Amino acid sequence: MHAPKFWDKKESVLGTILSPLGKLYAFFVAHRFKTVKPYQASIPVICVGNLSVGGTGKTPVALALGDFLWQQGCDFFFLNHGYKAKKTGVLVDPRVHTALDVGDEALLLAEKAPTITDPHRDRGAQIAENHGAKALIMDDGFQNPSLIKTVSFIVVDGKKGFGNERVLPAGPLREPVLTGLARADAVIIVGEDTWGVEFYLKRHQQDISLLTGHFIPEKESLIALQKKAVLAFAGIGDPDKFYDMLSENGVIIQQRCSYPDHYHYTRFDIEELMRKADGLPLVTTTKDWVKIPREFRKNIFVVSGKFVFDDISALSDVLKGITECPN
Repeated sequence: MHAPKFWDKKESVLGTILSPLGKLYAFFVAHRFKTVKPYQASIPVICVGNLSVGGTGKTPVALALGDFLWQQGCDFFFLNHGYKAKKTGVLVDPRVHTALDVGDEALLLAEKAPTITDPHRDRGAQIAENHGAKALIMDDGFQNPSLIKTVSFIVVDGKKGFGNERVLPAGPLREPVLTGLARADAVIIVGEDTWGVEFYLKRHQQDISLLTGHFIPEKESLIALQKKAVLAFAGIGDPDKFYDMLSENGVIIQQRCSYPDHYHYTRFDIEELMRKADGLPLVTTTKDWVKIPREFRKNIFVVSGKFVFDDISALSDVLKGITECPN
């Protein structure tokens, strides 16, 4: 599903009409926190979440946090809910498991560090503890009350911000902004803050740590595509981010094909893309590449990249004490 345009408009007829449903949605989110008894893990739990649906960049941020903990010598695990995964409560093995088994994001995380996939965050944390984890980075789950978080980050797309500031389905939010900020320790703005997230926080007198960063592509994965016409395709939360990144790095997008987030490609899908391309190279993201039938992967260019914090000392301040987890 692609976000409707009225989610970006402060005032809209649809937003106003759907506002009562948004208030009902927010009520049920708040009600869960009041009724669920959370699990207190014996290890630090770092939550990387957001307030809105869509692609804010949680997984790349989680991977960047993983790099930071790894550099501190901390034996951490990732915890991912495994979107529509067939297997739950498992330690992911990229050599054995597929995206259908454990989810696309879990496979990407497992390439970096041990990863548990489980929609029940409390159970997933216990599995990680039993496997010897000394810290846990939870990719998504900010609105999940089943596990107590030691530190919570809210990831915000600098371009989209908080949209029209309304809750689903009237807007893109999973809960009211100020309600979510009250449970968070820091906000991470991804990319240029054209929406005005920093100004919003100051205007509402939110005394919360503010971190910034940006996504950079791996130059090596772009060398063969420089000044070439391609067919780019993606099934991520915000495909336009991928297309813009390609264009900004000298890749000529002749055609583009977007799919729903977490989309699993079939043989027919790839054959159809090859037909549309008519000889043009096919280019996609790492998240999409792991969901393509293996026999087709060698013929598709994949552009990888990573999230980089602008001020690593600011991140260190937020995580002070957690990075000293015992090994």
